[in-house]
Amino acid sequence: MDRSIPGGDLIGRWSLSFADIDFVNSKPALTRLGLAAQLKFFASLGFFAIDPGSIPTDGLSYLAEQLGVEAGEIAGYDFSSRTARRHCAEILIHLGYHRMKRVDRAQLTEWIAGELCPGGQSINAMLEHVFLWCRDRRIYGPSRKELERVVRSQRQDYLDTWLIGASDRLSSDAVALLEASLADPDSSTGFNRMKGDAGQATLDNILDVTEKLAFIQRLDLPHDLLTATGKPWVDQIVRRVAGEKASEMRRHAPARQLGLYAIYLMSREAQLTDAMIDLLIETV
Repeated sequence: MDRSIPGGDLIGRWSLSFADIDFVNSKPALTRLGLAAQLKFFASLGFFAIDPGSIPTDGLSYLAEQLGVEAGEIAGYDFSSRTARRHCAEILIHLGYHRMKRVDRAQLTEWIAGELCPGGQSINAMLEHVFLWCRDRRIYGPSRKELERVVRSQRQDYLDTWLIGASDRLSSDAVALLEASLADPDSSTGFNRMKGDAGQATLDNILDVTEKLAFIQRLDLPHDLLTATGKPWVDQIVRRVAGEKASEMRRHAPARQLGLYAIYLMSREAQLTDAMIDLLIETV
C-alpha cells in the first residue's frame, strides 16, 4: 500500500499542534517519536500503524524535526508492545474518539451498501473509505478483520441483488433462449459458441457473428443495468463468465445464472459488433 504523502498534505496532516506536543512530551523521551507517528498516522488514515515500515518516510522525518530528535529513533519503538497499545488508547482519548456503537454500525452498513458497493471497488479500496468514514466521525471501529467481514458481506449482498434484478428484467422468451443456450452449449448460439472469437475474414465467420448478434438482439436485454452500477462490476462478471464452463454456469441458482449470462451478453454484444466491423473491413 502506497503511504507517500502529497506535498500539500505533509504540513496539513503531519504537523503537531500545541496540544499534540504537550501530549507527546508527557511521555518518556524514547517513546515520543513512536507515539507522535501513531498519533498522526491514525489522525490521517483512521487506523493505527502495525510497524515502523507503515509510517511514510517524509512524515516521519517531519515529525522528528518538530520534536528535535533523529528519525532513526523510531526503530526503538515496539508497535506491538503493551506500551504501544496503551498509547493507542490514549490517542483515542486525546483525539476525542468514541467506540463504535450499534447505531454507528447500522449507519456505516447502510453507507457501505448505498455509497461504496455500487462502485465495484476492491475490498481493500472499500476498507480505506470505511476507515476514513469512521475517522471523520471520530469513531473508533472494530478490528480490520471485522470491518472486512462487513464490507465483504455488503458487497456480496449488492452483487446478488443486482444479478437477481437483472434476471427479473428478462422476458419469458429471453429466459427460454438463455436456458437453451446453456443447456446445449455447442449449438450455433450455445454458451460455448457465444464466447468464441470471430476468427478470420471468411463468409462462414461473418455469418456466425451475424447469428450471434441476432441472438443477443432477440433477447431485448435491459442495457440500462450496465450504467446503473460501476464498470468494475461489469468487468468482473465478464471475466468470471468467460472463465466458466457451461456446466459450472448451470450450477448457479437460476436467477443468478440468468443474471450473470445476461450481463455478460450485454457486454459481449459490443465486442461482437466491433468484430463484425473488423471482418467486413478485412473482407473489403
